[in-house]
Amino acid sequence: MKKKIFIAINIPGKAKNKMGEYQEQIAGQFNSSGHDCPIKWTKKDNLHITLLFLGLVDDMEIPELFGIVEEAVSQVEVFDISIDDLSYGPIGVTSPKMIWANIGKNDELIDLQNRIQRAVLDEGYSAETDKKFTPHMTLGRLVQWQFRKIEPEEVPQVDDGVGLGVTVKSIEIMESFAGRGGSEYCILKSINLKS
Repeated sequence: MKKKIFIAINIPGKAKNKMGEYQEQIAGQFNSSGHDCPIKWTKKDNLHITLLFLGLVDDMEIPELFGIVEEAVSQVEVFDISIDDLSYGPIGVTSPKMIWANIGKNDELIDLQNRIQRAVLDEGYSAETDKKFTPHMTLGRLVQWQFRKIEPEEVPQVDDGVGLGVTVKSIEIMESFAGRGGSEYCILKSINLKS
């Protein structure tokens, strides 16, 4: 049997609650402009920063994957990141698909992602590597047909500054599966960083 696997940073509950407040604020902006909110929100408990998406991995290979990732991050120390601002995402596209909470430039985060990606690919696993790593959390996905009905000048701005610091103490190997009302995530293994 295969499982849909990705590697992520789960943010602490306090930061998830703050992101939930931003979700409510953005929904209110759409509603106050006379439009139904065209966003399918990510459940607050599911908010995370994806480091690497592997896709379908055979059950029998998952324990080996745990070891590969543990070894790759064994020398990585706990570090801080900043949730800088919100935007429509992906950044730079003319037709946005999501609402993002953008993570500030951080060499330690880039190094962590590179270590994991290199180790996983070197061991023969396939992973989604066709896109440049742009650290973010997906707060919600735009329902395209609803969003396109809104005149461009009526689309609320979501470029709020956040400036929320978060300490990264662990990474998680996670499974994604279809649940009622959208994707659900399950932590298969949490790997602590060096303190």
